[in-house]
Amino acid sequence: MKHKILHIIPRLPVGGAERLLASLLPLLPREQFESIVCCIQAGGIIAQEIAAHGYEVIDLNLMQQHGFDFAVTPTLTKLIRSRNISLVHTHLYHANLYGRLAALRAGVPAVATIHNTYAQTKLHRRLINGYLGHRTARVIAVSDQVAADIVKYDHLPRHKIVVLHNGIDLSRFALTSTTRQQLREQLTLPTESLLIAVVGRLEEQKGHRYLLQALAALLAQRTNGSSADIHLLIVGDGALHQSLMAQATELAIAERVHFLGMRQDIPAILQACDLFVQPSLWEGMSLALLEAMAAKLPIVASDVG
Repeated sequence: MKHKILHIIPRLPVGGAERLLASLLPLLPREQFESIVCCIQAGGIIAQEIAAHGYEVIDLNLMQQHGFDFAVTPTLTKLIRSRNISLVHTHLYHANLYGRLAALRAGVPAVATIHNTYAQTKLHRRLINGYLGHRTARVIAVSDQVAADIVKYDHLPRHKIVVLHNGIDLSRFALTSTTRQQLREQLTLPTESLLIAVVGRLEEQKGHRYLLQALAALLAQRTNGSSADIHLLIVGDGALHQSLMAQATELAIAERVHFLGMRQDIPAILQACDLFVQPSLWEGMSLALLEAMAAKLPIVASDVG
């Protein structure tokens, strides 16, 4: 008999935790496990990819407003019971909250993955995480620093925590015969410029506004006669898209900043670049950073995570 695993996540746009979940599913042998993915809100691009590989994806379309959604836990509990779920695996704060509450009500073991360090601690979240953590089969931390934060802030005993470092598929970053100039031409990028890449959601956590300030300062400090033609590629989308575009205009660097949006061709983009920058304010273990390493790019990163 197959063991049924319910993977719960708030939603599935392009993001680190979301891509990690998508990469996890094929590693669970289908002859032993049946994986069902549940999005508390709506799905997204990653949800479509998961469904295309033959996995069931359920969208609850709940949690549409701020505040606690009292409909989520009973809905998940009903789903767990009706599908005879053997194990619940949750990702990200709200899924870790509602998913573990539902697993407790259904009498099913749960595993929760924590993807970020605790840069912004809130008392109520610490209390909730501590209460649920003691009632969780295991809490997975994606890095040693995340594990240390769980112990420090949630007051969980270390033996309840398992550190499983994030990983990526290195085969996606195998060098091709296509030259860097050819890749730049294919991607319609400047062929002779020094290209800097940053990959991530356009949210406060990722620190893009500080990178734009740094780029403006760098361009202003270039020595006279310098031939360096620097351009920044911002890969990703999010709530700060418009404000970051406005900031680039205010800093008079808009012609050197390229907003590429969500992309599925990250290996090609990285191979076309000269430098990768990650100015994040907090991280767990960044997949984007691992991908830049796999692409053999020099990296400048903030000391977080």
